[in-house]
Amino acid sequence: MISRLRPGSPIALIAAIAMAASGCSSDPTGSAIPSEPRTVPTRSEISSDGGFGDLKACDLLEPTTTPKGFDPPVAETYESDNGCGTRKYGFGSVSIYLVPDAGIDQLSPGQGTKVPTKVGDRDAVEIPGDAGKQACTVAIAVTAGARLTASTSLNKGTNEEACALSREIATAAEPKLPRGN
Repeated sequence: MISRLRPGSPIALIAAIAMAASGCSSDPTGSAIPSEPRTVPTRSEISSDGGFGDLKACDLLEPTTTPKGFDPPVAETYESDNGCGTRKYGFGSVSIYLVPDAGIDQLSPGQGTKVPTKVGDRDAVEIPGDAGKQACTVAIAVTAGARLTASTSLNKGTNEEACALSREIATAAEPKLPRGN
């Protein structure tokens, strides 16, 4: 059953009052601007992203891999919630992660050995063979408790070839990383 509102009905009166109370004005010179309540982030909210803010791993990976013929990068969550990976058929796969809650000291070398290095002016480690033969990870310290990792796993080749690509990806991403304290 469909009921119609009559101009004098109590429901029509309530509806009219609700619309009037909704904040609309009859002033045609004003402009409606929706606003959302502003909140100040807490210290844990500020540090929970490791200082990465809106930076996305795929935005760091894509400029290096697309010109090399890799598939479009896709979001991954293996090492953190902000990861990205891609592959190139017959060649191998690469990934990059922004890890807000573990620095380079907390990174496990897997089957490889950590080799201290620098990427730009930042402390970093290179781990040839971290995932076995034909693999390498380069990790950059963003803060003592946050890092970027760039990893390569080749279908054929050497750890050194895998490290060369991981270094290239890390070096391209480094200038876009936030500066830690």
